[in-house]
Amino acid sequence: MNAPLLYCARKRGYRYEKEYVLPSFFLSESERETVRLLARQSKELSSFGYGKYEGQAEILSRIAAESGNGKDESAMTREPYIAEIEMTGGRTSAAPLEYFLCGKAEGHTFTYAFFDPDIFISVLIAGGLDFRIIKPNWLRAYMKERLSGILKFL
Repeated sequence: MNAPLLYCARKRGYRYEKEYVLPSFFLSESERETVRLLARQSKELSSFGYGKYEGQAEILSRIAAESGNGKDESAMTREPYIAEIEMTGGRTSAAPLEYFLCGKAEGHTFTYAFFDPDIFISVLIAGGLDFRIIKPNWLRAYMKERLSGILKFL
């Protein structure tokens, strides 16, 4: 826990080198990563206009940081997923997806970057757009799997 401990030979015990307070809770690395992911998702949701998630994102970020072991957060960043999507319907404006937009290819094909496939798929569907996933293939398969799971309950 990186406590600043010193051994005191005279008293045959340990003491804190400087003022230190033990955290009020302990999280394993996998639990801490889960809290970090929840914080990121809450932050993304708040950026879509769901303000109620902004405070939640701050609290979760603090919990993950306070229970951390001093690792550099920047070392844990990862590359986003990239998708090429073709807008196939009459609507070519993909306003709901602007947050994810990286660039425009030919015609009605756009490139998007995202970290969470579920959030990206949700925005794609909620936008009411007619689209075709050009690549990556795994995203197309993942979306089919998720939607078929939902359709079972309808």
